[in-house]
Amino acid sequence: MHVEMRPTDSIRPYERNPRINDHAVDAVAESIRRFGFRQPIVVDADGVIVCGHTRWKAARKLGLTEVPVHVATDLTPAQTRAYRLADNRIAEMAEWEPQALAEELIALGELQVDMQPLGFAPAEARSAEQPGEEDIDFGTPSGEKQRFVVTCLPADADAVFADLRALSARYGGCGVYRS
Repeated sequence: MHVEMRPTDSIRPYERNPRINDHAVDAVAESIRRFGFRQPIVVDADGVIVCGHTRWKAARKLGLTEVPVHVATDLTPAQTRAYRLADNRIAEMAEWEPQALAEELIALGELQVDMQPLGFAPAEARSAEQPGEEDIDFGTPSGEKQRFVVTCLPADADAVFADLRALSARYGGCGVYRS
């Protein structure tokens, strides 16, 4: 695969890009700032982005004048359009293994690496702690009670209970009670 540096302004976004990505630009910009540009933007022969719209926006936000680019000259127009969609959809299919992720985040925290600007919440690291269970009775408007067991971290139990109570009040005035 050939990668070349191109002026950022010579690259154009695909006008019909169905991906909404503005919320991810700050995290991608922080990743590029910390680690450098490790994945090129893929463009077609006309310089239109095939994959990498968020990286392109992040590069512009960072004021980068050049970015690494791979020109996908071997794809047909149909393959180009399909790859635009497939590249993002396939990434969505992967899942995190919560315990392994939490352990990695804890280890990075011990190394003084702040992962929050890269899109990882502190609660994800806390999920490695031993979860607790809260029994909650959810009262329906007719007075019937349904029991749910909500598993949460002990430190988060009060917040979870308060959120459930607020939702109950908002949607039908049902009662939520801690057993």
